[in-house]
Amino acid sequence: MIIPDFKYHRPETLDEACRLLDESPNGAAIAGGTDLLVEIKQGLRQHDDIVSLSKIDGLRNITEDEENIYIGACVTHHELTGSEIIQRNIPALADAAMAIGNRQVRNVGTIGGNLCTCASCADTGPVLLAYRAVTKIAGPNGTRQMPLSDFFIFHHKSILEKSELLTKIIIKKTGGNTGGSFIKFGLRQAVTISVASAAARITIEDGKCTDACIVTGAVAPTPMISPKAGKSLIGKSMDELSEGSSAIDEAGQLAADESVPIDDIRGTAEYRKDIAKELTIRAIIKALERIDN
Repeated sequence: MIIPDFKYHRPETLDEACRLLDESPNGAAIAGGTDLLVEIKQGLRQHDDIVSLSKIDGLRNITEDEENIYIGACVTHHELTGSEIIQRNIPALADAAMAIGNRQVRNVGTIGGNLCTCASCADTGPVLLAYRAVTKIAGPNGTRQMPLSDFFIFHHKSILEKSELLTKIIIKKTGGNTGGSFIKFGLRQAVTISVASAAARITIEDGKCTDACIVTGAVAPTPMISPKAGKSLIGKSMDELSEGSSAIDEAGQLAADESVPIDDIRGTAEYRKDIAKELTIRAIIKALERIDN
């Protein structure tokens, strides 16, 4: 199918971009376009105005200060995988970015686009939820911040209003006593959509788990925090959290039990629950391995 005609805008400021979206009856923002342009070509979406974010300063930076890491919404997946800041502080996010598509997709697809699709299988979502990321949103009335856990409303639906843009993701730094991980399962080795995924972030102090967050992907309408799974790990000693332990198996089962998967072409709901349990177990083990001893 040929892409239908639309007006293409390249604003240089966030204010101008938000104004163009506000004035358009059905405008859409574009960063990498790896989802948007495909859906337009397939006839799934139609827009009179496409607003490019490519000329707006500051949306493609990865920076840090003593407390936080700041990721611009237009940072590509390739830039995430190659960032020293990300590799040093949140290697699990680099793992998730590397698992997306192929090299061509990672070179143009962006972290903001991956989140704003609000797909249940979006690979950066579980890691960022596990690290309690905060989103920064710009609109006609200024900016606001929103926990990523409140950003996702449902499959393909976010908290963003018509004229708002996701501009930045903020992640609080953790110390060496915290480890994180991301693992996904697809139907092939590359260029695959997640059948299920899992992310874990675990903090160990004085030989015991003091904080933990487990997130599953593609087994609910949005990436989903599993409160019971995370809570079950808190207070456990490192000996109790060894590979093959009942504590880790219990956390995996709790994550699977809290999931609400569907049957589709990639797998049944029952199959996804089984995979979610195994991926959660592996994610916990990998997160523990990343903690500095």
